[in-house]
Formats: sequence, structure tokens, C-alpha cells
Amino acid sequence: MSKPVEYSWMTKDKLMTYTAIALAVLVGISVLSFGYNSIIVALVAVAVAVGIDALFYKVAADSPLNTMSAVVFGLIVACSYTMGLPTIGLEGSAYPANVTQQGAGLFIYPALISMVGMVLFKKIAGIAGRKYVNPAAAAKLLVLIFLVGVALMPQEHSFGMIPSLQSSLSLNALSPPPAGPSFGLAVQQCFSKFFSAYTPDFSGFVTITQGDLLSTLALLKYHGWMGGVSSIAVIAVGLALFAVCRRYIKWRITAAYLASVAVFAFVLSFVYADGDPIIRAAFHLFVGSSIFLAFFMATDPATTPLTYSGQLIFGVGLGVLTVLIQTYMNFFGGSILALIIMNLTSPLLDKVGVLRPKALEKEPTLPKAQQFKSLKNYACMRCGACMRVCCNKLSPILIKQAFDKHNAKELMKLDADYCAGCGNCNFVCPARINLRSTMLTYPLQDEEGKTIESYFLKGTADENIGVYSDIFSAKSGIEGQDGGVATALLVSGMQKGLFDSAIVVKRTSGYWAEAVVAQTIDEVMKAKGTKYIRVHMMSKLAELIAKGKRKIAIVGTACQVRAARRVQQILLSEYPDLELTIIGLFCFEEFNYAKLKAETKRLLGVDLDRAEKTQIRRGKYIVRIDGTEHSVNVRELKEAVENGCLCCPDFAANYSDISVGSVGSADGYSTVIVRSDVGEKLLAKLDLTKGAVKQEEIAKLAVLKKNRAEQGEPD
Repeated sequence: MSKPVEYSWMTKDKLMTYTAIALAVLVGISVLSFGYNSIIVALVAVAVAVGIDALFYKVAADSPLNTMSAVVFGLIVACSYTMGLPTIGLEGSAYPANVTQQGAGLFIYPALISMVGMVLFKKIAGIAGRKYVNPAAAAKLLVLIFLVGVALMPQEHSFGMIPSLQSSLSLNALSPPPAGPSFGLAVQQCFSKFFSAYTPDFSGFVTITQGDLLSTLALLKYHGWMGGVSSIAVIAVGLALFAVCRRYIKWRITAAYLASVAVFAFVLSFVYADGDPIIRAAFHLFVGSSIFLAFFMATDPATTPLTYSGQLIFGVGLGVLTVLIQTYMNFFGGSILALIIMNLTSPLLDKVGVLRPKALEKEPTLPKAQQFKSLKNYACMRCGACMRVCCNKLSPILIKQAFDKHNAKELMKLDADYCAGCGNCNFVCPARINLRSTMLTYPLQDEEGKTIESYFLKGTADENIGVYSDIFSAKSGIEGQDGGVATALLVSGMQKGLFDSAIVVKRTSGYWAEAVVAQTIDEVMKAKGTKYIRVHMMSKLAELIAKGKRKIAIVGTACQVRAARRVQQILLSEYPDLELTIIGLFCFEEFNYAKLKAETKRLLGVDLDRAEKTQIRRGKYIVRIDGTEHSVNVRELKEAVENGCLCCPDFAANYSDISVGSVGSADGYSTVIVRSDVGEKLLAKLDLTKGAVKQEEIAKLAVLKKNRAEQGEPD
């Protein structure tokens, strides 16, 4: 960039840094239970992750250096590593990771998990374009698969030393025959670092309270994941991180997960008639470090759904599976297995709750801005922030994915031509992806423009008005906007059989207008007149193609023409018989409906919804109501102009088959620019009154718009 540009203050590196700080705090807290070995485990896991990231950066040209991301991954591996096992039945265990063991053996497994996770589930999976499972969770299960019976299925639970979750649970009552310790007592004995300080009563039994058990599970556990030593600490640190990075963290998953675990645990408490229902809920929430997983693994943006609805379903599914697995498989790591299962559903959940495009109702709230002199780009994090700030409720990241894959059907389905060019998606993206450039209406690059010209157009190339074979002024016998030429072209095309359907813009409620399909001359006539607001048209094209229509006309402004040409290039490979006739309208700028209505009321004192006709002529915006014309200088409507128009360089719809507009012609006439064989066929034998064109007037506005675009577009 040659000049500083404003973006959201949050970048991927900052997000990873804040997350790393939060995780480092939890590692420090784990020292209370596991001593300084936990710090060494964390350093080993981080060193392996950072080293592999640097190695891939050196040997693979398409692997960026993501040091802070690697640090976070290493810390998650460490925090999800089982440092200590229950003390009952521990002797003779083949699993080397327990807090009492010294030496290198304690650090081999976290190093292996970090290596496998980085290589298989981050780097190699990243080459495929998407990570489908949480790398730390998948690597842990893969590396420990042969030790799962010790690492995640403690012997006490399997051998009946801890009563089965498929029975009635209580604090102090003996478990069912063969009689053993109560569930609460057994859990306390396994998890409390201070159990030896408990004093037996006169009969030799130790009695505990609900507070004792909850303190152990929530405040300080002796064995389990490093990151789960203190669930209260995880909650406090996690909430602090959410507060700082709330726009970029999928906290709805956390809320839905914890709520569903608690609710489902209480349901099972009634099923098994627990003596104390709180015990079961506390066990599922705090054992196996579900709390840590809820805040720092289940919210992994790369492997979780983008949509709010998908996130809520993901969280509920994760919670239900966690309780089921831990109850019926004696698997303390139920949450980690449940996470991998739910990760695999994310591609499907991405399709649930996709936002429906709509006109701007109020300006989205943006985070604070910061000026950047240079930008560091990363692959998409799948945080979904761009979907929350789009002024028209589009899905920028889903549109980019479809654009990159040349998936025209998906682009049309996602209304990728409805982008207002607000730039909010670019502003908030922490990976600094230019999402706006993948919208169908975005200005063409020179190479793309030349491809369209060579394939679809013919004639002389003019630097201001594009390629053309003929230019003249005309007036038809149809009463309409500036001589009704656009309407006459549609009527003539239908009569000649050049197309049997036309996508046009029609007022539907007041001044509000939408794209509609006209299949008869009468329907074409009902859509007469120019509407100066933006609409989305490509979804209508998709509907017509799905119905088997192959000869279709489209009438739109320069941005809609670009969208049509982009889609046409892709669709021709699947539908070689597709014939589009594209009529472009001169356009200097379009307006946001709500803002235009407000400005019209403020400046002219009239209700735009009552307008019989609107027109822009010689720098004036004219509104006719009850036969009376009200006008204002177009420049005074700048607050209502769509942001995307400021970076659009195309005034005369340069890539259409035929362009029509009032500039350059006398009152009551339209300028007609013929650009292709299709345009010539459309004009053939059409009865028009012709005149001369002042081409310099068109060139003047074309140059003004092009210069404005160069100033309005960030470097």
C-alpha cells in the first residue's frame, strides 16, 4: 500500500497473541497441581509446533509462517494433555504420563501429539483447503489410541471402584451391590489433592459434603488435563478472552454446549433416580476438562460452523454426545471424542441459518479502526465476522469460496451481485482477505475485461466508452424513459424470438423495486422507467436456467452487467446453448433506497414512494409527483450513494451487448451504443427515430467516474 488504510484493529496475529496469553495463564495455574513439569510439557509442545511451522515455511512455497498460530496450537496440546491419573489402581499402568513420573518419558507424548497435529491435521489438511477436525483433539486420540484404556478410561471406573454412571449416584450412600464407595466419595478420593487430610468418623467412613465435591471439581483438581486444573480459572480467563475478541470467537458454541451438558445430565439424574442430581451435572461439566474444551477447543473457528444457527446446533450436539459417551462408554474423554464427531458435521451445519440478503435497515456496528501502512494476509480463519457486518446480510466468505471454485450456481444462490460495496467485510477480516473483490459486481481487472471483450464484443475500442460498432441517438414509439428505447428493445427481442424471458426491474411497493421476470410484452411494459436503486438479479437468472430457459435478456447497470458476464462465462461450460442478451444502462451512481427516501424528504419535502417517475437529467435528480416535478442537484444526494459506486469505473455499461442512456442526446432521446452481434440483431428492423450523439458528453462523465474510482479504491 502506498498510503495508510483503515481496517479493524483486530488481526489474526493479535487474536492468536491474546489467545496464547490466556492459555499461558492456565499453564501457570496448572503448576499448583503438577509442579513445574507442566511448564516443561508446554514448552516442549510449543517448540515442536513452532519448529514444524517454520520447517513447512522453508520447504513449501504455499505454506505461510504462522508463528503465533503454532504457539497457540502447542499450548492447546499441552493444556489438553493428561498430566496425572487417578491414584487408585495406578500402579502397574503402562501409560507414562502421570505426575509422579520423572524423566524424558513424561514429555514424549505431548511432543508426538504436537508433531502429528501440526503435520497431519494443520499443514496437510490445510493443503486440501479446509481443516475438518480439531487438530489437537484428533492428534491426541490418534497418538493415544493404544493407551486409551488408561488415559481416558481410568481403571477405577472400569473396575467398579468408581460407581457406574448408569446407576443412581449419591454423595455418601454406598454404591449398588457389590457394595463399594459412594460415587461422590470415590470421585473426591481420585480428584482431590487433599483427600488424605479428611478424617474418618467413628465408624471408619469419610463423609463429604456437596461443597467439598464441587470445590474439588471446580476449583482445583489433582489429575486430568493441565488446562482443567481449575475450571473456575478457565471460565474467568475464557470470559476475559471472549470480551476482548468477542466478534471473532464463536461463544454461542460454548453457551449451547455447557447448557446442553447441564440439562441432559439432569435428565439422566431423574432417569437413574440420583440421590443428588448436582453430582452428575458437575461430573460431566468438570471431569475430562469439558470446561477447557468449551472455551478453547470447541470454538476453534476453522473446524466449526460459520452461521449462528449452525453454532447453536453444534454446541447442543457436542453437549449431548459428551454426556452419552461418558455415561455409556465409561469414557472420561467423552468431550474430545464428541468434538471430533461434531467437527465432521460442520460442512452441513454451514448451510443452516445462512443469512438472507436484505436491504440496509441500519448501519452495522463496526469495531474500532486502526491505520495500517502494510498488510499481512492469511488464509481464512472461518471466524464469520464478515457475515455479521455486511450491510445487506450477505455471506462474503461463502461467496469467496464459490467464486474461487467458479461455482456460478452457488454465486447466484448467495446473491453475490447484491453487494453494496460497503467494504465492511474487508474492514473486519482479521486475515485481511480482500473479500469485496470476489463479489460479482466488483470492477473487472484489465485481463478479465479484455477476455470478455474478445469473447462477447466486437468493434472499435474507445478508452472512455469501451468497445462499440455503432453509436447514435434514438427515440421509439413507446412512451417511456428518454424515448422508451430500452423497453422497445425488449419488446422487439421478444417478438423476434431472440429471448423468451427478460429480467427487469419493477417497482413493487412505493419506490422500492426488485428484479422480476417478464415473459410477455405486457409484463415488459409494466416495468418501464428507470429506478435508481440497486437490486439483485442473478438469483432470477438461476431460477430461469433451472426451469430450462436458455434465451434470456437482462437489463441492468454496469455492475449488474459485470455480474451477468462473469456468471455467463462460467455457465457456458455447462450450458453451451445459453444465450444471454445484456442491455446495459448508463449509470454514474445508484442510491440506497432508505437513504434516498430520507434525503428526498429532507431536500424536496416529498415522499419518494409517491413518485410517478424519477429521472436524472443534466445533473439534476427529478421527482414527479401528481404531475409536478421536484428537482435537486444530484451532488446533494451524496449521502444516499451506495459505497460500491465510488470504486466503479464504468459509466456506459461497457461490457453489455447494447448500452442505453440519456447522456449525449437531446431531451426525449436516448443514446444507443451497439457493442456486439447480439446487439445488432436486437436492433435489426427496429423502427427508431435516430439523431446525432454528443459523444464528448458521454466521455466527460466516463472520465469523471473513472477518476473517482481511482481515488475511492484503496491501494
